[in-house]
Amino acid sequence: MGRWRVKWLLWAGLAALLLAAIWWWLRPPLVSVLRMQPSTVQYSVVATGRVAAQQESTLSSTLTGRVIATPVAEGASVRAGQLLLRLEPEELQALQAQAAAQLAAANASLQEAQRQWQRQQQLFAQGFVSQAALDSARLSRDAASQSVAQLQALQQQYRARLAQSELRAPADGVLLRREVEAGDVLTAGKAALLFASAGPPRVLLDLDERDAGRLAVGQPAAVLADAFARQPLAARVSRVAAQVEQSSGTLEVELQLTQPATFLKSGMTVSAEIRTGQARQVLLLPVTALRDGRVAVMQQQRLAWRMVHTAPAVAGRLPVESGLQPGELVVVPAPLLDDGQRVRVQP
Repeated sequence: MGRWRVKWLLWAGLAALLLAAIWWWLRPPLVSVLRMQPSTVQYSVVATGRVAAQQESTLSSTLTGRVIATPVAEGASVRAGQLLLRLEPEELQALQAQAAAQLAAANASLQEAQRQWQRQQQLFAQGFVSQAALDSARLSRDAASQSVAQLQALQQQYRARLAQSELRAPADGVLLRREVEAGDVLTAGKAALLFASAGPPRVLLDLDERDAGRLAVGQPAAVLADAFARQPLAARVSRVAAQVEQSSGTLEVELQLTQPATFLKSGMTVSAEIRTGQARQVLLLPVTALRDGRVAVMQQQRLAWRMVHTAPAVAGRLPVESGLQPGELVVVPAPLLDDGQRVRVQP
């Protein structure tokens, strides 16, 4: 009798273990859920760029000559008309002096020819000289006058060329870079100086062409220079390029600062955030909750797969445009379970 009792207890234990295993195997799977609650989202575009002067220009000489003076250091502020570079002027000065001497002689000849012309007119009126003599005196006077005019033009030309031997600031601004030093030979037309006119700096950004439809002139922006990470600056979009750079697929966008920023230097690297829309309340869905455009929603302890439409990700989450309501429970991550399957929510 005791032997049969032991066997019965053994079989009963095995049956209990089997039933427990079956229960464990068949019990609803455990899932984690997220209750959907509205969050404030600010739609924006973030990009890196550079600081540029209000207007930058490359200055070059129309003459070829040796540089003898560079009185302004790179980065120095200058006034309009201030001397930035001078070429050796001796040859031009000699030519100008030669033209001046020739002009003085021509003026003396003109005065003499004018006196002869007046004298010949008087003699012709008295009948002492012929018409031919009078015409000859007139031609001499006209030739002398023409010679004076030509030499005056030549002297003005040398004066202009002498002025071209100096490069001066076209406006108030900053000398950004100098390509030559004293003693170098500067070739006509070669870039010598990089000049930036005075005025508030600009910020130039290269944005992905996919963002073109979200950008508009006047949109607010925030700018942060890498070198001054604790001094954000307010700005606005002042220009959106009319065409895309084909080689890089980028679109140049210009920002105008709306507050003083004297610490910004041309060429500095900056990051900028352009606010492309008004902040609004939306449901944010984790990317991992989405599978084939659907999410698993809890309905009476069962899964209900539902199609949702989302906007581009914001900080790693997808703004829900349709398909979900505030307060609904969404399974995260999206489970590999069938629609209608019973599940348990992880506490």
